[in-house]
Amino acid sequence: MAPPGAAAAPETGAVQLLLRNVDSRTTVIRARREDTVGSVLDRLGNGVAASGAEQRLRAVHAGRELPRGATVGELGLPWDATLHVSYRLVPTPHGDAWRLASEIAAAARLAAATVGQPYAAASLELQVRRFLDSARAAHQRKSNSALGPVAEHLGIFLRRGVPGVLVQLYQSDDKRRRTDAERAIRCFLSPDPPAGKSIVKALTAPVLLEFCESFATGARKGDPLYAALRDMVATVLSDPEWTPGLWGDVPRRRVAEQLIRLARETAVAVIVEIAGAYRSRGHPAAAFGNLVEFKTFWSVLRQQVLELDADTPLRPWRKALSQTLEALLKSVEDCMTRFEMNLPPPPAAAAAGRKHTSSSSALTKWTASLHSVWAVLAELDAWSDAHHAMRTTLAAHPRAVTALVLTAGSELSESIRWITRHRDLLEFEARRHLAMAMLPEIVRGADAPPPHEMLIDRGRLLPDSFGYIAHATPQELRAVLSVAFKHEQATGPGVLREWFCLVCQALFNPRLVLFSACPQDRRRFFINPTSVVDPLHLEYFEFAGRMIALALRHKIHAGVFFDQTLFLQLAGRPITLDDIAEADPSLHASCKKILEMDPSLVDSNILELTFAREDEMLGSRTVTELFPGGKDIAVTRFRIMFNKWKPWTEFFASLDVEDFDRMLGGSKGTIDVNEWRAQTDYRGYKEKCRQIKWFWKAVENMTVEQQGRLLFFWTSVKCLPSDGFSGLGCRLFIYRASSSRDHLPTSQTCFYHLNLPAYTSLSMMQRRLHMIVQEHVSSGFGAS
Repeated sequence: MAPPGAAAAPETGAVQLLLRNVDSRTTVIRARREDTVGSVLDRLGNGVAASGAEQRLRAVHAGRELPRGATVGELGLPWDATLHVSYRLVPTPHGDAWRLASEIAAAARLAAATVGQPYAAASLELQVRRFLDSARAAHQRKSNSALGPVAEHLGIFLRRGVPGVLVQLYQSDDKRRRTDAERAIRCFLSPDPPAGKSIVKALTAPVLLEFCESFATGARKGDPLYAALRDMVATVLSDPEWTPGLWGDVPRRRVAEQLIRLARETAVAVIVEIAGAYRSRGHPAAAFGNLVEFKTFWSVLRQQVLELDADTPLRPWRKALSQTLEALLKSVEDCMTRFEMNLPPPPAAAAAGRKHTSSSSALTKWTASLHSVWAVLAELDAWSDAHHAMRTTLAAHPRAVTALVLTAGSELSESIRWITRHRDLLEFEARRHLAMAMLPEIVRGADAPPPHEMLIDRGRLLPDSFGYIAHATPQELRAVLSVAFKHEQATGPGVLREWFCLVCQALFNPRLVLFSACPQDRRRFFINPTSVVDPLHLEYFEFAGRMIALALRHKIHAGVFFDQTLFLQLAGRPITLDDIAEADPSLHASCKKILEMDPSLVDSNILELTFAREDEMLGSRTVTELFPGGKDIAVTRFRIMFNKWKPWTEFFASLDVEDFDRMLGGSKGTIDVNEWRAQTDYRGYKEKCRQIKWFWKAVENMTVEQQGRLLFFWTSVKCLPSDGFSGLGCRLFIYRASSSRDHLPTSQTCFYHLNLPAYTSLSMMQRRLHMIVQEHVSSGFGAS
């Protein structure tokens, strides 16, 4: 105990007060510095006269009456300060509420004070029900127009100190008293009639918090009533219609302290649940309940309370908050460290020809904690105190983060979108998974719609494909696609892959004027500003977007690469001057020169620049204003503006242009013949057969373009995945053809089968393969 005269106990910020009544009885109360005089006096309990006027207590110290709204700290009251207390009558508009609350408090105090003596049930439950009925009646008298009367009633319940005395009685050793108090407290778990409108429930958060706060620290764990009260607090606060204004007159700092304690409790429960995952402990149902409360308390704490104390970061409860955030981060870091120990090393997975398959088995015992780990990471990301440390943890465990992302089901896909803000810390597999989760799934199985069948004339490739895709409904595009070319028997996945590649190649052909190739990299494309010469250019741009989305959904590498400016436009991200260097090097150079000029010279309008663009189309020059009146406004500082294509923004949020290259374009490098050979099996031949040796010798002597055509003839794969042949998902086969040695090889692209006749010499093998890698031959095949 602090010595007399000390302003406060340094370790708690509390002060001890001696409240002396008119009959000279003295009550000792421990108060916090932020407690008001009124809240301290309310602990003694006021009274209500027969007339309905409130008998409100007042306090006098050192010869002057203390304002009820002033705090203990503001008044500078010393340790063991003596306050002389007396009553005065104050008119009140809620006399019934004061009377009922006083009766409940008095009955509970009497029951608690007479433990060990005979006890007749005090019907506390009935009294609390009457109090709640009184609150609803007051609401109805106000024509149901506002919840103010209900809030005022509950405020009286708090000021009378009823929650504290009911909990005190509940924690007594007397079974009958305990049961009576529990029934009374449980009234606030269902404060409205079952069939009636919910009026009181939305306003009970302050009372529920006070009930929870009144439980002794050691009595909370495992107590079913405490757990039910805490759960109800979370339920009320998670209601979409709940607002901070419903805290009423409760001091926000008081709310912050109470919420932080609940937040810390749920944090501890979540930490234990995460740790239990790798110790084979934990109960899924309990974990889910803890997680709901964790999300609710931390969200309310962060969004609606902490800003009130942003200017006092050294307050004790802020320190406790920081310590809890550190503990949460430590639990996630430990979890990821142990999780990574269960993952196979990357070389082993690659050597086995599979990706992340072992991760699923490693995750089996972690599944219960998966939601908790993501919830903790999301909360840490939202707190500036922990943001940097959280990023450091993610960066230190990239394989664990990737595995967690890849195993996140559809129920988690939305809740983990926040991690796209940290895409620089994610591996490509994780970034691709997050992006693909934004595309609609192909519907398969019993509930699948009929296949979307297309019959395409090769001579009318674009018009026919446009008619089938541009006019299809979203439901039709989610069905399985089936493509056949007129007068050809081949069908199946191989033909589908060929069709995708041919259509994309035609759409991005510069002669179609929809897209232009970058001068310095002819494989990259940006939107052609002169595309307006085609009256259907907007419809064809939408068609191109659908084809790209379908290619991505079907995991087909179309060999198309976007320029940086086009990618950033689709992603809804700002474009810098350096981003346009590839698409328009001359414009980039001109703008750089303008920026390097003397600003005063630019402002003088000597260059006669305006906010308009000039384009030449079909021999005529047109002027397009960048915004209304732009051609009449001089450019005094350089600015470039692009519109955002919002439908793609969510898909591109987790990607960079290099990621999109790998997903849509595929590998840019040369084909590794050794890897190709290692990925191939044989039927009817053996690897040591002379025909097989001649075959690979001929392939090695081909140009890069010829190798690509052979691969396309064999598989209908225009470009390999970024991870090479292993990314195809299955092995390739060379079958011994029964046809004459005079015949050319044939293929079944659906199954990656190449039917190779038994040629009698290397030169014959080279001549036959040379014939099928001609551009006009490799784009068609006789079987699928």
